[in-house]
Amino acid sequence: MIEIWEAKIEDEYTDELPMIIPIVIYHGKSNWNINATLGEMIKGYKSLPEDIQKHVPDYEYLLYDISRFTDEEIKGKVINKIAMTTIRDIFTKDTEGIIESVYKMIEYLVELEDKQSGIEYFETLMRYIFSARIDLTKEVANEIMNKIETTYPEGSEVVMTLAERFREEGMEEGEKKSMEKVVKKSIIKGLTTEDIMEITGLNKEEIEDIRKKMLS
Repeated sequence: MIEIWEAKIEDEYTDELPMIIPIVIYHGKSNWNINATLGEMIKGYKSLPEDIQKHVPDYEYLLYDISRFTDEEIKGKVINKIAMTTIRDIFTKDTEGIIESVYKMIEYLVELEDKQSGIEYFETLMRYIFSARIDLTKEVANEIMNKIETTYPEGSEVVMTLAERFREEGMEEGEKKSMEKVVKKSIIKGLTTEDIMEITGLNKEEIEDIRKKMLS
């Protein structure tokens, strides 16, 4: 709030401050359990005499715990519904719940007349979900892709891109494991770290890490 007031004073050369209502938007696994007023956060505030309390800043913020919203409470335009549903479910739902949420959001996207915007929203949505929920696998991506081929074909390419990302990550993991095997065999044969670096292209730290794993 202070920053807003300072900017107002500097930009408009005024000593009149605008009214600010603090709002907290929360979404998480656990319930919000922080006091709603500043006074409640100040130790001993309530026991202070009134003539002292009036000199201590106190205000109450508005709390919107989106993770507790029901489908009926999520209203507004399509994009608002998608954003709110995503925020509500991203950390509170299990894998099956997230999949169901994606299907619900796809239903919202179908309502959009601007299909290009819908694809862009869907791509942003999917990238956020798969980055925030690292437990979601390529099997989940495939399941979603199979679903949207019939319900939202415009988004198929987005999910295919995600599936390709999983495929590339799998290839990278396979290459990494193969390289580790080469390093281990080279160590067993007695090659020096410098020789292994030249053969594999790995740096000294990477080779030493593999060496430590062999000894542990």
